[in-house]
Amino acid sequence: MPNKFKFYRYFALLLICFILVIVILSKSGLIELNIFKHDLYKHLMVIASVFALPFLGFPFSALLVAIGIEFDYIIGLVIVVAVIPLHLAISFWIVNRFFRDKIKYSPLASRFRIFDISSEKHLEYTFIFMILPVVPYAVKNYLLPASGIPFRYYFIIGWITQSALAAPFVILGEAASSLDYRVLFALLILFPTFYFVMRKLKERYYKLIAKKEN
Repeated sequence: MPNKFKFYRYFALLLICFILVIVILSKSGLIELNIFKHDLYKHLMVIASVFALPFLGFPFSALLVAIGIEFDYIIGLVIVVAVIPLHLAISFWIVNRFFRDKIKYSPLASRFRIFDISSEKHLEYTFIFMILPVVPYAVKNYLLPASGIPFRYYFIIGWITQSALAAPFVILGEAASSLDYRVLFALLILFPTFYFVMRKLKERYYKLIAKKEN
């Protein structure tokens, strides 16, 4: 992964930790913040942020935690599962309407086999690219449409994989908001395990989608 994406990942992690600490301190009564009082206006602001900010590259994982904080995890997951296909469809349209050639000849695109794969490997490539922690959420949504991969593969696989990957972050936000320390502790165990598994998958399959190690 390029160094700038490592920095992006660390920024997202620090942002999540900051949000969680502030929420836990507020819910515990150690600090008082009115921003954690629920109302319709704030509900709409959070939903609008989760919809709009990923297009600008804001860390999606931090927004998922915010959704979990603002809503319970069931409603939060419903919102996320509804928003992700909008991200996918709109990103696909934007790229193919305005930016396909710019992305195709960009330095980032040159790192991947994104324009060199045969149609028989579109399904496999799309799944691996979507599930591996290679580039951020928004970058995946912009790179794949520029490759010529069919919309149905991009949309269905992206919807399923990204929704599944999003779920733990929504649950994490809800657990912090409700001060459910058992769930928080379980997630503290789950996330390092998940990270280890993703690293192993990346080591095994990264060469299938990348032209060279970065």
